[in-house]
Amino acid sequence: MEIERQMEQLKFDLNGLVNLKIRDKIDEAVYNEENTRISGELNELRQKKSLLDKDNDQKAQIKERVDEIIQVLRLRQELLEQFDDSLFHALVEKITILSPAHFVFTLKSGMEITELANYSII
Repeated sequence: MEIERQMEQLKFDLNGLVNLKIRDKIDEAVYNEENTRISGELNELRQKKSLLDKDNDQKAQIKERVDEIIQVLRLRQELLEQFDDSLFHALVEKITILSPAHFVFTLKSGMEITELANYSII
């Protein structure tokens, strides 16, 4: 990964800077300025890496959920002719009721389906 390579380079640079400081081969002001710059860049890369790792974890979780849904659907052999409680629970994570006629189904894959019911009260 490019970010990890950049982080390793910055760590190497920081180590070299510290070695120069230990051997008194660098001016204090230059050392402080470079130390601040390199440390800042390293922290930025760590934050980016953390966000990428989190994003990759979320994608892996979604893929796992979608694979589970596909497996449930493949196990069904007959055509669905009526409501199937077990299939519904295997697919739907939650239902958000926004109004008596407006529902949002959140599938276990993370996908959301909005449903507007057309009904009349007699």
